[in-house]
Amino acid sequence: MVKINEYVEALVFSFGDGISLEEIVKRTKSDPIIIKKAINSLNKSYDERKSAFYILTEGNLYRMRLRSDLLHLVQDTLRTDMSKGVLMTLSLIVLNGKIKQSDLVKKRGSVSYQHIKELQSRGLVSTAVEDGRKVIRITPSFYDYFDVDKKEFKEIKDTIQEEIKKEDTKTVEYQGN
Repeated sequence: MVKINEYVEALVFSFGDGISLEEIVKRTKSDPIIIKKAINSLNKSYDERKSAFYILTEGNLYRMRLRSDLLHLVQDTLRTDMSKGVLMTLSLIVLNGKIKQSDLVKKRGSVSYQHIKELQSRGLVSTAVEDGRKVIRITPSFYDYFDVDKKEFKEIKDTIQEEIKKEDTKTVEYQGN
């Protein structure tokens, strides 16, 4: 088991964008159950020795992550691995709580279909059919990915929505020529 832990750790670390269970199985020639146990064992070990890292499960991908209490040390060097367009699409989903796919396409264009696929593959959003319409919402993995507490996030989201409402109600005074 020790050797498989080393292999899994090396693979997860090396694949910065994440590595799937299938890819780990293929590269280590091990059973998926053994791989999952190795990931759990690694996370337990990281936790026990207060490691700077942990392995995050995002949908079908495993990623190495830095503990949230250490992010301030490197925040200025970190960049998201998502494009600006994907982040804009995700922002609309987040601010709405849930959004009909048709409304998202109206606001972001047809490229949002690809963005939704990417966000789903990362495990950040899910789709469901409600009243015959496809609805997109964030998943619990969203909070892990952005390392934010659900309650704290709700407070931030509510504040942003209040500010948006204030901006929307402001009238622009005509200044003339």
